[in-house]
Amino acid sequence: MVRYVMLITYTEVGASQIQNTTRRAQMFQSAAEQMGVRVETLLWTLGEYDAIAVVRADDEDVPIALSAYLARQGYVRARMLRALTEEEFARVLSKMPGAPIELDG
Repeated sequence: MVRYVMLITYTEVGASQIQNTTRRAQMFQSAAEQMGVRVETLLWTLGEYDAIAVVRADDEDVPIALSAYLARQGYVRARMLRALTEEEFARVLSKMPGAPIELDG
């Protein structure tokens, strides 16, 4: 399974129709489910980003397709960050040349 953090910002159209945001969020979650993406977390934020979502899928391409689908709607833009658990990241690091990774303590 792959996990992505989506950093979401409103477009001008999305901001002008902010009153529909929670309804669009429900539509996003429904579309994600139909595509085989599990929305683990969806939060609205204050600051540089307007919302964040944490999504998981079996196929790495599907969350990217979901992001493209969102962009096509015209209300938000999303930056995608591949997210790894500690175990997943340790597996990646174990593929580095050199000595094996040793955990402190």
